[in-house]
Amino acid sequence: MLFFWCLLGLCVRGLTVSFKNIFLTGFMGCGKTSVGQLLAQRLGWTFVDLDQVIVEAAGRSIKEIFAADGEPHFRELESRMLERVAAGSGQVVSTGGGVVIAPVNRAVMRSHGCIVNLTASVETIAQRVSGDSERPLLADDASLLKIRSMLEGREPFYADADVRIDTTGKEIATVCEHVLDYCKGSL
Repeated sequence: MLFFWCLLGLCVRGLTVSFKNIFLTGFMGCGKTSVGQLLAQRLGWTFVDLDQVIVEAAGRSIKEIFAADGEPHFRELESRMLERVAAGSGQVVSTGGGVVIAPVNRAVMRSHGCIVNLTASVETIAQRVSGDSERPLLADDASLLKIRSMLEGREPFYADADVRIDTTGKEIATVCEHVLDYCKGSL
């Protein structure tokens, strides 16, 4: 199988692809971090969690940034860190759920890689994020109604991806295979 993939231009270890990075987008709880870590491992690439980059740069948690400075400040910081990260190559980047809202962020990701949007049902998202106090936008209300409303507001931005993959009821490895199949087919 590795030989077949190399013929198509995608070698899992001696990687040859037509894009520098893979950016995973999607609402919180859709599996960006879990899928990203396994995908990076399989490709022999570096895994980058954009939220962690922001936390390290700010010296505070995302929850603390939201509380002290507000969402607009966080989004500015997020855009700056995305631009910095995107300049690298051979990375699987797990983005924050709202990074796609800014057109400039989508342009940065598109010019530096492939955008893969991970989706999940509202019920699956609610189950995955329940009890997580580090998600400031759902801190006061993690109801199905709130999640559905936020998803509907972000849908046009999430749809602006190279490929969309529903993670509902799927194993992480299966989602990774879907991403790799898409990448293989886009060369």
